[in-house]
Amino acid sequence: MDASQRKPVFYPMPSAGTRTRRVWEIADAVTEETGARAERKEVVRRFVAENGNPNTANTQYQHWKNAYDARGQQREQRASSAPSGRAGDVGAHPLKVGSDGRVVIPQDMRAAMVLGEDGHVTARVVRGELRLISRPAAIERTQAETAALKQPGESVVDAFLAERRAMWGEE
Repeated sequence: MDASQRKPVFYPMPSAGTRTRRVWEIADAVTEETGARAERKEVVRRFVAENGNPNTANTQYQHWKNAYDARGQQREQRASSAPSGRAGDVGAHPLKVGSDGRVVIPQDMRAAMVLGEDGHVTARVVRGELRLISRPAAIERTQAETAALKQPGESVVDAFLAERRAMWGEE
């Protein structure tokens, strides 16, 4: 914390190719693998396995965690202000699995999942954690991930067709 202003201090991502940056990369990889924020113990274990200094790992993990949490808060603010029809976030709710395996998902969670009237979801279990995603949420996630690959105003379809026409010798 910056004592004069009582604001947390966020360190920028370390330079590429440095040992400190490697800790951030490990933390990002663990987060991607588990689907949840990386645990300090796992990040330190992996960094030490690469002959890294555990003190460096602990310090850089804390800097990474502060930055990760700040990004998460920004995402939560954007999601909470997201218009309806967009995937959002809802806090944890205790749910009960019935003897027949059924789980009742509360309305606020269904709304955040953008769960349609059909109720179709894709389910998977990752390290004992059940994950559900609705079709609209999956499409939204895919569009967000691929948006960076397309230039504004660029028509991928037109470029593809032009390439094929050139290959076939058509106008």
